[in-house]
Amino acid sequence: MKTENIHIGIVGAGTIGSTIYQLLNSTGCGYKISIADQIEKHNIFINDDDYYKLDITKPTYDGHCTQFNQFVNGKTLIVNALPFHQNINLYKACFELGVPYFDLSEDDALDKFIDSLKSDKIPFTMPHCGLAPGMSTVVANDLLKDIENPTSVKIRVGALSQNASNKLRYYTSWSGEGLVNEYLGDCQVLENGKYNTVDALTGYEKITLDGREYEAFNTSGGLGTFAKSMDGKHKLLSLNYKTLRRIGHHDYVDFLFNDLKIPQTVLTGIFSKIPKTRKDAVILYASASGKGMDDERSYLKIFRPRDINGRHLTAIEYTTAIGLLTMMELYLTEKIPQEGYVRQEDVSWKDATSTTFGSIYRIEE
Repeated sequence: MKTENIHIGIVGAGTIGSTIYQLLNSTGCGYKISIADQIEKHNIFINDDDYYKLDITKPTYDGHCTQFNQFVNGKTLIVNALPFHQNINLYKACFELGVPYFDLSEDDALDKFIDSLKSDKIPFTMPHCGLAPGMSTVVANDLLKDIENPTSVKIRVGALSQNASNKLRYYTSWSGEGLVNEYLGDCQVLENGKYNTVDALTGYEKITLDGREYEAFNTSGGLGTFAKSMDGKHKLLSLNYKTLRRIGHHDYVDFLFNDLKIPQTVLTGIFSKIPKTRKDAVILYASASGKGMDDERSYLKIFRPRDINGRHLTAIEYTTAIGLLTMMELYLTEKIPQEGYVRQEDVSWKDATSTTFGSIYRIEE
């Protein structure tokens, strides 16, 4: 397809959606880019001609929005940067119109919805593009492939504030609603090679990375489809994803979520009041090991705010947006399958880190 014929549609003009738009625009790629949301345009970096205001009549979890159909129709592909509870709504429009679909979600409700369709032919569909799940899955799978008899794969990711003085030792750099959902959902794992789920906030451990000690515990969504893809492939394999926090955070959230059993809506209100920061750090650590003492490979990179193509971005903004932009470029250059459901673990680490923005995940020798 000629560059001038490519029309990218981004739905959701919040922090990550607008970051994807701006990074894509900054490359001079020549694509037509449209971005839609149900609010009036408020971001000065979005061109007026590129903005489309949606009129959502039924913003429900399982509703049907003809307004999505109007925006989706005629696009080369759709990027979903909406809150997770709108995934099914938007995907319905892409499914009906045969438009390729990408999203950033950690939530697995869309996967279950796609299974329920029982359709032999779905448009190109690639959920879970971002940091975790997303590039963390790609690097972990790359580490795993050279281990002859793997016994363990660990993915540890933390989006942390560089400084914090509250008792949680944490300021938010993304959605309070998403954080609560992560702390509540079922967590996918492999135990002795078999797929299982465990409760969020369990599996507490301490880990030292780059000379600093952190705590880690199970949270939902970080593996995407990775655990199910690996189910039964390696008899002894343990695979899990845990969130990194500073020591002491877990005790407080475990008290709120499990001891007090506070309702989700109240928890969302509480976590939405935690101060936000743009001085963040994203830690991505993954390891794969086998039976032998020397049979281990690992990856560690710490991302901090930086300027990219003239815009100052937080670590969580650009690591998340670049995860999706990487997959989009691989699709447009035909480096990944062009139809059906495509998983993060289907992607080559070499290909991913050879893209325009994916190179930011490389570890320089």
